[in-house]
Formats: sequence, structure tokens, C-alpha cells
Amino acid sequence: MARENWTSSIGFILAAAGSAIGLGNAWRFPYMAGLNGGGTFVLVYIACVLFIGLPVLCAEMLIGRHTRRNVINAMGKVEMLSGRPWVRWVLCVLALAMGVVFALLHAWVPMALAFFAVWAIAKKGFAAIGWLCTGVAMAILSYYAVIGGWIMDYIWRSVSGSLMEPGAEMVFEAYLANPGRVCVGLLAFMAFTGAVILGGIQAGIERMSKILMPALFILLLIVIARSVTLPGSWEGVVFLFKPTMAAFTPKVVLMALGQAFFSLSLGMAIMVTYGSYLGREQNALKSALWVGLLDTCAAILCGLAIFPAVFAVGQDPASGPGLIFKVLPATFQSMWWGSLWATCFFIMLLIATVTSAVSLLECWTTVGIERLRTRRQKSSRRKVTLIGLVGITLMGLLTVISSTDWSMAPWLEKIVRPLMGGMTQGNWLDTLDNFASNWCLPFAALAITLLVGWCWTPKRCAHELLAEGEAATFPQWILRLWGVLVRWIAPIAIVLVFLNLTGVISF
Repeated sequence: MARENWTSSIGFILAAAGSAIGLGNAWRFPYMAGLNGGGTFVLVYIACVLFIGLPVLCAEMLIGRHTRRNVINAMGKVEMLSGRPWVRWVLCVLALAMGVVFALLHAWVPMALAFFAVWAIAKKGFAAIGWLCTGVAMAILSYYAVIGGWIMDYIWRSVSGSLMEPGAEMVFEAYLANPGRVCVGLLAFMAFTGAVILGGIQAGIERMSKILMPALFILLLIVIARSVTLPGSWEGVVFLFKPTMAAFTPKVVLMALGQAFFSLSLGMAIMVTYGSYLGREQNALKSALWVGLLDTCAAILCGLAIFPAVFAVGQDPASGPGLIFKVLPATFQSMWWGSLWATCFFIMLLIATVTSAVSLLECWTTVGIERLRTRRQKSSRRKVTLIGLVGITLMGLLTVISSTDWSMAPWLEKIVRPLMGGMTQGNWLDTLDNFASNWCLPFAALAITLLVGWCWTPKRCAHELLAEGEAATFPQWILRLWGVLVRWIAPIAIVLVFLNLTGVISF
């Protein structure tokens, strides 16, 4: 079965931007900005994306395009090309150190996984990181899809007008207490995501991206137009864009760095997978810059859609994760034609969530097609997609019954707390998100910087970022700068994130 390609650069850029633009932009970025000084956080975030996030993004694209394979085979092949086996042992030491940290936290399952990773990396090398990326993508999608179901339910409530009724700010708790309704949302969201994947790269993902990404930005602009015209909204604009030295702290830098990795979907093998369908005639560096630009613009526009309205009605911008599902409904209630603006906002949020969910499922699908073989034949896309849909949906049921706290599933808490120890959060969703997003993703991103920066080396691979025939005319200082960033700056920044997580350095 021949491998598909993106039909055009714009198709790839929109699909890759769609994978990056998701809940990290529309949900996590606004509340992180609200908690960390507004304009100061935004300024530091842009710097982190430019100097750390984009180099790693380019590295992931480069691995995929050079090998044209799934993430497991791709990372293994790049390591074999390098001839530098010592980098593998550096990664083993880092995995061992993580295992020790997990042991100190009494997180026995993560500890066992870390020690298993030491053995797997020693035996299989960076191909083992490909397995990690695939597993993390599936785990994240298992709760990402549940949140997608929440958004679908909120769209229905906005259209019907029930979100505008008095006391609607309490809707969220009542909704989460109804697992049957939450489960319906999960199934509907996964069915739509699977339908896109079954269409393949060109007829499915690329076609969807060309339709939904422009729609997302149009809806964002509509909501922004209403938000910034509310009386008192200018205070929210100032909060979002005016940095202050008083808010600038090392903690803000680390929070912005973590948000940059989360927002750009780094460490989940998405860009390795999408890059494997990228033709040689396309400039990967320019594509990565466009993806980073669109992703950052989407995050800032989401903030611009939210904070002016929040300030206009006197709500708290530092409301944390509840900003979208609790504070905003109360905000829309005070608006003229509140149902219309709420509907536009949550449809925009659904588009962002769907495009990211599709990329997460495609990671598994590509691995399954190329590695699950029957009589030396690749598995069909339909078969692999259905396996992924069933498995991820079953995983998502744990989130359905434990989205607010453990009260609906006390048996689950009795299992999780002894096994996850100090990493256990207030519910299963937060516990899984903490382990996957705060530990696994940075470790995978660090492995990618080691693979490209020290194994393959920028000197040997930088020219492959360019399209065919561009090497003689493209400014070489840009490639050299990318080499310094991916070889030195990005790994050091990720290590600082880990040291902060472990408490070795604390701000």
C-alpha cells in the first residue's frame, strides 16, 4: 500500500497547525495567562515558542520527513544512521534518574515504567521512545475526548438557551455528576474523530483542516469583536498585553515553557507522523514557522476573546481551569444575545479540540498500519482505526466516572493512590494529565533533542529542513542558529523544567 503525501504545503501547514491548536490554546493558555501575570506570561511564552518550541518542532518534522516511517521505526532508523551509541546510554541514565524520583514519590507504577524504559532503551534504543510517544498520545486522547464531549454538550446548551438560565454557572458540576450523559458526549466525539481518520491523509485530515481551520479563526474574530466592544473590556486587553516587571519571575518562565511544549503538541510524535507525509519539495523550516505562528496567534486570540469579556462583567481572570466551563457561561449570561456568542465560542473550541484529537489518533493509526502485519501485509487503515477507537474509548470511561473527584469511583481511588503515590491528583483526569503532560511529554521532547542534536547532529541534517535545490541560496546562519537551539538551548530548558518538577530547584 503506497504511502500518501500532503497534496500541498498549505494543506500540511493547516493540518499541522490544527494538531497544535487545541485545548492548549483555547482552554489552558487563557487560564495560565490569568494565573501568571497576563501580559508578562504572554511575552515570555512567545519567546519560549520562538527559541525552544520551534527548534524541537523542526526536529520532529525532520525525523518524519527523512525516514517516511511511523515514529517507532523513524526514531530507530535515525539512531542507526548516526553511529553514536553513547547518546543511548545518556538517555538510559536520564530514565533511571526519573525512576528514582518516582520511587521517592512512592509512585510505583511510574517507577516501574521508568525502570522498564531503561531496559527498553538499552535494548531498542530510541525506537523505545517511539513506543512512549504512541502510548502517551493514546492516553492523552482518552481524556481529551471526554473534554471534547463536554464541549459538544455545551454547544447544545448554548443553542437551546439553557446555558443562559439563572444558576447556569452550576451546570458544569451537575453535568459531570451524570456519567451517562458524559459518556454519550465521549462516544459522539470519538465517532467524529474516527470518521475523519478513516478518510486518510488527503480525503480525511487534509480536507477537514482546510475547512475547519479557516472557520476556527473566523469564529474567533467574531467572538473577539463582541468581547472587546463590551463596556469595561479595555481593562482585559491591557491585562493580556501589558507586561509588568513585578509579575516577571522564574516561575512564570517555567510555566510559559511548559505551556509552549503543551500547546505545540511536542513529545507526542504528532509532527513526526505528519512530517512523514511531507514531500521533499516542501521546506520543513518554513512550514514549522507557519505552524508556530498560527498556533501562537490562536492562543493570543483566544485570550483576546476571553479576558475583555471576563473583565467587562467583573469576573476573576485567575479562575484557573474553571475559566472556560464555569466563569465564561456566567459572562455570556450578561451579554446581549448571549446564546449566540456562547454558541460561536464553543463551536470554535470544538473545532480546535477535534483537529488535535485527529492528530493524536493518527499517531496510533500510522504505527498500527505499518507494524501490525498479517502475512507480511500491512494492516488496513479501517482495522487499525477501529482498534484504536475501541481501546481509547474504554480508557476514556475511567475519566467519565472520575472527572470531578473520586466519589463516583471510590474503588478506582483505592487502586490509583497506592500505585501513583505522590503523583495522585484530585481525580483520574488530573492524575493521568499530570503524569502524561508534565513528565512523559518533556522526557520524550528531551529524547528528540538528544537524537537530532547529538546523535544525528545539526551539521549533518540541517540541510534536510530545506526543499530540494534550496541549499545554495538559503541563509546558512538560520540553519546554524537552529542547530545551536536544538543542541543546547532546548535540552537545557527541558532539564530545568524537570528540576523544578522534582523540587531540586523551586520558585
